[in-house]
Amino acid sequence: MLFESVEVLRKAVTEYSVKQRVDIWFSRNEQKRLKAQCADGCPWLLYGSVDNRSNGMVIKTYQGTHNCQRKWVVKRCTSRWLAEKYLESFRADKKMSIANFGRVVQKEWNLTPSRSKLQRARRLAMQTVMGDEVEQYKLLWDYGNELRKSNPGTSFFLTLDGNIFSTLYLSLDACKRGFLSACRPLIFLDGCHIKTKYGGQILTAVGIDPNDCMYPIALGIVEVESLSSWTWFLETLKTDLGIANTFPWTIMTDKQKVMTTLVASIYFKCHNQLHCNSNHLIAMQGLIPAVQKVFPESEHRFCVRHLYSNFQQHFKGENLKNQLWSCARSSSVPQWNRNMDKMRTLDKKAYEWLEKMPPQT
Repeated sequence: MLFESVEVLRKAVTEYSVKQRVDIWFSRNEQKRLKAQCADGCPWLLYGSVDNRSNGMVIKTYQGTHNCQRKWVVKRCTSRWLAEKYLESFRADKKMSIANFGRVVQKEWNLTPSRSKLQRARRLAMQTVMGDEVEQYKLLWDYGNELRKSNPGTSFFLTLDGNIFSTLYLSLDACKRGFLSACRPLIFLDGCHIKTKYGGQILTAVGIDPNDCMYPIALGIVEVESLSSWTWFLETLKTDLGIANTFPWTIMTDKQKVMTTLVASIYFKCHNQLHCNSNHLIAMQGLIPAVQKVFPESEHRFCVRHLYSNFQQHFKGENLKNQLWSCARSSSVPQWNRNMDKMRTLDKKAYEWLEKMPPQT
């Protein structure tokens, strides 16, 4: 039997050991020779060495009989071996849980590795799939230089707090020129969590192209969503796009952030902590006052999809959903009033909930 290299032979012996549930160890482990034996008293033996004529590892001696007992815990079933074996599974399903991973291993190999071993294996596999985060942060300067080289005019602003990453703003020149020349003066803002080891938040600004599809404008990476981070992002975006007069622009944001502010306000009042509300509310609402500060003359609208996610928690049904969208699509106050009358006919409480918001929002 011929193997391409000693590494391939080692992997074959390891897989055999796990599959047969026997503890095989290497009594001789060299680049040109490999000798594998089973437990003491077991006659199983394998010896292979390099053959110059075939230019590979050739099995010279093999005794395939076992008289030892099968093991439930095999030493060669390491976290690194599991990570290599199920690398493509994690690449296809990055959210595979430890419990599901353990069931797959138990079904395919009839083994029950410890939870800590499964966690280490998943961490190693995800590090291979996603890359080393520390090394990726080190490449940011090179990435910025490549962007400026391939797309001159690209804005890439990276700031450090000492030697630690602080904030990043990125806007491709082609996206900026396309947005200013062909898209409507409408900017959508939102943020999301970075679910990695170091965390953080991604702040995004997108527009709508002539085909009514999303058009990327800029993104920022910050530590948390707060008044200061949103103000920094919006001021940088405003300067980058050359916006001097904010009156023609419309800014659309997530309605849930307003809901969060109201909940926080009630919380502090109930706990007699009004003296703390300045810092906590600024951190929780962030985006709303930042828009009012940086785009004071712009129209401010709220995303209906996020609005509906709050609405449907209290009011269910397809009719109410369709009527909510009819109200949102109203292009004049009289049309808004007619649609609100229909909402009141369907559900008075839903009407009262929606009436709290001005028609122009």
